Amino acid sequence: MASIRDVAARAGVSTATVARVLRDSGQVSDELTAKVRAAVRELNYVPNAVARSLSQGRTRLLGLLVPDISNPFFAELARGLEDAAVAAGHHVLVGSSDLDPERERQLAAAFESRTVDGVAITASAPDATHLRKLADTGMPIVLIDRRMPGVSAPAVLTDNRDAARRAVEYLAGLGHRDIAMISGPPAFETAAERVAGFRDGCAAAGVEVRPDRLREGYLGIEGGHKAMREILALRDRPTAVLSFNNLIAVGALGALREDGVAVPRDLSFLTFDDMSLFPYVDPPITAIAQPAYQMGTDAGRILLDLVDGDSGAGRDVVLKTGFYLRDSCAAPPA
Repeated sequence: MASIRDVAARAGVSTATVARVLRDSGQVSDELTAKVRAAVRELNYVPNAVARSLSQGRTRLLGLLVPDISNPFFAELARGLEDAAVAAGHHVLVGSSDLDPERERQLAAAFESRTVDGVAITASAPDATHLRKLADTGMPIVLIDRRMPGVSAPAVLTDNRDAARRAVEYLAGLGHRDIAMISGPPAFETAAERVAGFRDGCAAAGVEVRPDRLREGYLGIEGGHKAMREILALRDRPTAVLSFNNLIAVGALGALREDGVAVPRDLSFLTFDDMSLFPYVDPPITAIAQPAYQMGTDAGRILLDLVDGDSGAGRDVVLKTGFYLRDSCAAPPA
């Protein structure tokens, strides 16, 4: 297999000149460019992408760190980021922390070793020390779905507070005056914003927020199941429930089914983070949809700009959510 030295010898130029021609630097005369390209064709030379990347101080790899890649929201987000990266000649390495702070720290340390050119992160560890350390190395970073205290990096977000407020106002418009929420860990900015929006909506509708109507759900199916069992154990059950995310919703719906609670006849149900199966279950689930794919593509675009040294890429992006009205919400039972 021909090497860059073989091409240089055939064209009668230096290897540096060959490298400049191959990356279209515009610094080589038309005459020498023609000689180099002719030598490349004659020798069937294929540039070594890895060597070229290393010579430029680049790996052409981006890192993505998420809490749970099996969650359809993060899978769709990853697809968006990957599509943006591939279009620019990069590829993506995905790490899933499984909501384990120690595993997240280990993955961040692996990215810190400069195996990637930049990292997009949806953090799950409450302590952001490892992310601040990563940022201090000069690694380009983009935060997705939530900011982290002390980490100076652009973020791709949605207006969680406004979306939760609108959800509660919708339920209140159906006549609900006793509404509960299964939230996420309060240390998450996303969870805090959605709880604030829940309170905003209740205040606007004149609905009292009782302490036992706010339940914290671990970010998974089991957490949603446990939180809904606690709600069902209340002497006087609420007539509507708002869920923090899709996996919590799946667990909560399982608990309702086990207890024989019919949705929406006995209880209305609404969740953040739509899933492709929600329109097809019985009943179809009303959902607030974050634009996961667009969040991924926007994060990828910003990250690539930062990798290229574009200082103007460091602004937050706040995207709108969708609201899909289906059959899981109705007027409260008489």
